[in-house]
Amino acid sequence: MASAGYTRPQNYSNIGDDDEAALDIQIDSNTQSTGRNTVKGLHGQVQEVVGVMKQNIDKLLDRDVALNNLASRADDLHSSATTYNQTAKQLKRKYWWKNAKTNICIAGIIITVIIIIILSIVLSRGKK
Repeated sequence: MASAGYTRPQNYSNIGDDDEAALDIQIDSNTQSTGRNTVKGLHGQVQEVVGVMKQNIDKLLDRDVALNNLASRADDLHSSATTYNQTAKQLKRKYWWKNAKTNICIAGIIITVIIIIILSIVLSRGKK
């Protein structure tokens, strides 16, 4: 079967791994260290979510490639099945006619033999 050759695009996201500037939060010197830890924890969670999102996008794009390849193979199979059906019909017709001709020839031979037998019987009775 022919392969579609479809590959997934690689430019799916503009999210950088080091987008620290977008997530930087200025903390006053008066803020307690627990607040800083909370912000760092939230920043870590955001990075984790971004990583999971990137993985999900990769999986989605891989699935899209697989589905496109499957659709291409299904189209190829459909066209092959159509060609097969057309060829099968042509062969069926061809051999049906060949079989019909053979049957007609056999019937003609049988009729000829019967006529010869009948004529020989009639001619032998006529001589008596």
